[in-house]
Amino acid sequence: MPLDNTINSLKNYFNLHQGIQRANRFSISFSGLPEQVNRYQDVEYVADEFLLNQRAIDHVADNLTGYGVGRLIPRRQRFSNGMALSFPVGGDNKILLFMNDWMNSIYSGGFSIGPTTTKFTLQYYDNVVSSARMTVNLLDLNGTTKTRFIFSEIFPTEILPIKLSSLDRDKYMSVNAVFNYREFRYERT
Repeated sequence: MPLDNTINSLKNYFNLHQGIQRANRFSISFSGLPEQVNRYQDVEYVADEFLLNQRAIDHVADNLTGYGVGRLIPRRQRFSNGMALSFPVGGDNKILLFMNDWMNSIYSGGFSIGPTTTKFTLQYYDNVVSSARMTVNLLDLNGTTKTRFIFSEIFPTEILPIKLSSLDRDKYMSVNAVFNYREFRYERT
């Protein structure tokens, strides 16, 4: 029976599909992170926002003659610009320290510690990225996981500017980071 956009038709549709997925019902966890990050790692993180950027299929035109561009032949899958996460910073600054330690575990380049400066050191991919995973659970209103996204070989590429201002009253601090990853899979639970 086609949807006729009446209230009853829409209610029946969403009842058939177990309601509506709320955008604010999700949880995030990390695993397999570099050893240097473990001291600040929590089991689960509270995130304000999660933005998974577009997923696309790269293609090439086959250049057959005729009108238009001809056929487009799929070549590979592409994940444009990774993803962005925003975390509220607690009074212990743990999430801020966690993100900075994670970035430093990948590249510890040249910051001063006392009278000496550390070497510019880029770690091996297998040591700091290869085993890193992030799981995002989409939850129903009861907190039950309905769908799970698992991102493999994930690492932060940018920590975005952090705004501190004496003009903003009662506003909490957040840390925003951009992540890249090799691939992801999803599963219904």
